[in-house]
Amino acid sequence: MKHLFAAWLALWLPVIGLGCDVCGIFLGIQPHDRTTSFSLLWRYRHLEGSLPGSTLALPKHGSDNATLTGDTHYRELYQVAEFRGDIWWSQRFATLVSIPMVNNYRAVNGVIRNDVYGMGDPFILGRYLLVNTKCLTMDERTVHRVMLGAGAKFPLGAHATSYNGEQVEVDQQPGTGSLDLLGSAEYMVRRGKYGGSLSVIGRYNGTNDMEHRMGHGISTTTELFRRFDIGEVWKVMPSLGVYHELAGKDALSGDPVQGTGSSTLFTHVGVRVWWRSWGFSSTYQHAVARSLGEQMIPNKERVVVGLTYNLIRNKNRS
Repeated sequence: MKHLFAAWLALWLPVIGLGCDVCGIFLGIQPHDRTTSFSLLWRYRHLEGSLPGSTLALPKHGSDNATLTGDTHYRELYQVAEFRGDIWWSQRFATLVSIPMVNNYRAVNGVIRNDVYGMGDPFILGRYLLVNTKCLTMDERTVHRVMLGAGAKFPLGAHATSYNGEQVEVDQQPGTGSLDLLGSAEYMVRRGKYGGSLSVIGRYNGTNDMEHRMGHGISTTTELFRRFDIGEVWKVMPSLGVYHELAGKDALSGDPVQGTGSSTLFTHVGVRVWWRSWGFSSTYQHAVARSLGEQMIPNKERVVVGLTYNLIRNKNRS
C-alpha cells in the first residue's frame, strides 16, 4: 500500500515541493470558475472496528456462507490516485472525466488479508451551469451559482483481483464490475470574500457479472469559506463544514444483503491555495456519527489532497 503513495508523491515532488473509496466522488469548491483544468487527486479512507460473531474471511458487504466465530477486528485502508480532467466546452457546459488507480488493504485480527492494486472504474460526468449571477459592477452584491450534472461510472476497473492466490472479496476489488449511473447538484453563494457551498452526488449502481450490486448511495458536502488575497497572485481559502455519506443495502441475485447499508457524518476542514494557474487543495474529514448495518466496519477518517493546473484564466469572475 505504501508503494502507491510513494509513487504519487515522487511524481509531484518536482512540481509542488509538496465505501470502498473507489465508489466515492469528491466535487468541492471549484477553483478558477469555468476554466478547463487537469488535476491529480489522492484520496485516503480509514475504517476500523470489530464485528461480533463474524468470520476471518467475512467481507464487510456480507456473505452467504459465513461460519460464526468470536469478535473479529478489522482495519481497512483505501487509497485512490486519481487523474481528473474538468473540460469546459462553453461558459455553461463542462465534462468531468476521472481515471483512478486504487490500493485496497485489509488486516483481520492483525493479519494482512488483502493488499491489492489496480485500475478502478473511470467515470464521466456532464455538468451544466444552470444559474450564474455575475458581479458586473463595483458594488458589493450576493452572487449565486447552480450546476447540475449526469453521467456514468464504467466497469473497466479490475474486479477479479487475487491476493496470495485467492480472489479477494467484492468490496476489496479495485473496480465494481458494474455500470453505475451518476447525478450531481452544486450550489455556491458568495458575498465579497465570504461564501458557502453545497454539493450532492448520487449513485444508482448496476449489477456485476457475479450478480452482486453495491448499495445505492448519496454523498453530500456542505462548506463555509473565506478567501484571503495575498499580494497580486496568491489566494488562500480555508473552509469548514460537514460531509455525509448514505449507502443503501447491497443486493445478491436481486435479494437485499442483510447487515449492509450505512449512514456516516463527518466533520470537514479544508484549505485551497491558488498561485497563478496552479491550485492546491487539502481536505480532512473525521467521522463523528454513524448508523451501520451489523456487517459494516465503521469509518474513521477520510483525506483528499489535490494539485490542479488551469489552462485558461477566466476574466469574468462570478
